[in-house]
Amino acid sequence: MIPWLLLNTITRVRWARFAGMNRALGQSQEALLLGMVRAAADTAFGRAHGFAGIATRRDYQAQVPIGGWEDFEPYMDRIVAGEQGVLTNGPAPAMFNRTSGTTSKPKLIPVGPAVMHGNGLTQKLWAYQAIRRHPGFMGGKAIPMVNKAVEGRTDLGVPYGSVSGTMFRDAHRLGKSRYAYPYEVVEVADYRARRYALMRCAIAGQVTFIPGSNPNSILKLFEMADEAKADLFRDVHDGTLSDAFDIAAPQRAAITQVLRPDPARARALESMAAGGTLRPRDYWPGLKLIGCWKGGTVGQFSAQLHDWCAPGLALRDTGYMASEAHVSIPISDEGSEGLLTVHTNVFEFVPEAEWGQPGARALFADELEVGAAYQILLTTPSGLYRYAINDVVEVVGMHGGAPLIRFLRKGRDVINIHGEKVSANQVIDAMAAALQEVGGKVCHYMVVPDLAASRYALHAEFDGVESPGLAAAFDRRLGAMNYLFKGAQATGTLAPTVVRVMRTGWFNAITDAQIAAGMRDTQFKPSVLGADVPCGGHFERELAAVH
Repeated sequence: MIPWLLLNTITRVRWARFAGMNRALGQSQEALLLGMVRAAADTAFGRAHGFAGIATRRDYQAQVPIGGWEDFEPYMDRIVAGEQGVLTNGPAPAMFNRTSGTTSKPKLIPVGPAVMHGNGLTQKLWAYQAIRRHPGFMGGKAIPMVNKAVEGRTDLGVPYGSVSGTMFRDAHRLGKSRYAYPYEVVEVADYRARRYALMRCAIAGQVTFIPGSNPNSILKLFEMADEAKADLFRDVHDGTLSDAFDIAAPQRAAITQVLRPDPARARALESMAAGGTLRPRDYWPGLKLIGCWKGGTVGQFSAQLHDWCAPGLALRDTGYMASEAHVSIPISDEGSEGLLTVHTNVFEFVPEAEWGQPGARALFADELEVGAAYQILLTTPSGLYRYAINDVVEVVGMHGGAPLIRFLRKGRDVINIHGEKVSANQVIDAMAAALQEVGGKVCHYMVVPDLAASRYALHAEFDGVESPGLAAAFDRRLGAMNYLFKGAQATGTLAPTVVRVMRTGWFNAITDAQIAAGMRDTQFKPSVLGADVPCGGHFERELAAVH
């Protein structure tokens, strides 16, 4: 108990420092920014953008243009190749965080000590506020929802993978003692076997906290425990790990080492399932808090967690985050908004209506208006400067003079149901390859998210003969370009894409509607991605899938 009390005291001091940064937001953000600029003045990027002459945050905006991944990718390629002093100074990155890019080539974001320290402090600040609201949520075991620490290595042998997985794997023994399963579970390749192994370890004890991100991933764990309850009962009774699941020998050995026979727990679990369904409300009645996304396209799944869990369960958003940066820290259970991570990142905001326009304003965090929506720009310790992440956020209120922001949606030309971030050019390339594979021609097509069914809906106006195998070919081609999309479909998180046939004249109707609304016909660019389907009345039927 004493170490946890000490940790809480230390974090309270850190929170006070963080709160002070928010009270003096303009000054603290400028100080952090200028510190980053001075430290990187003699890097390749710093020399190219005159960092040595930057004395104010306005100088920084004048010297450094807003950039997307295509602007930073050449610099990142140099870092991956082993060059130092490219975007930041200091030691070479210990790892790269991997995320899906807007082309078939994934992004690799360098992760150094400053990034790890910032992420660790962000987690502690989130936990401090959660403990104040829910004092007992750390009383039992926790199930961190993370990905593999190492998914591969660069040509020079530097690992790339998940920062959260690395933090889980390398946690202090005190922290690991609170986890309901060993890290080796994360290394299990087969997703069904991984879910089973996790629940096999966790269901033997009492879990009070599940820190995660995607609520649908947590629901899949609950569903797996119910589906495989007979195996669970037997394994808990005998202290074993079922051979019915494909688990490699090294992981199986490490997981089995922590298992113990518990006939009493097995009998209790069987009794809990007497009504037909095995639910965490019965086997984890003390589950007090789940951290998960409550906003964006995946937020709809968070409400379903209450159907499985005890009435006293609280849901708290884990914050708006991306592979490039953890952006916000929610300070209450309500909503998904939070304070910006101003202790480690510098933020700018372009009003959404001005985005892409000449003379668009870029505002700092102390210059925002409540109720306004903005495209967000990041300056991070990983070496991203005025980076346009293509996300739209909204300021929903103020706390201590600092903005509370929530993620609204991805910017133009991206679909993101479960973190896959499929871009327009990926869809275009996948569609072209799929049509070449199966034959056929379309006048127009558009992909929209079918959130209720957790899948993509490909609307197509065929020019002549329809292509029954189009959906399967599209999924294969898109999966080859975007490994997150492929993984989400492989695990069942995303269902197979469905093709919806649109009647002849659909594309003309879209064009006519845009021109009638004031769009010049020479400037009209049909969208291949969207939140909904324009002129949806042209829908005719769903095309029967052929796999």
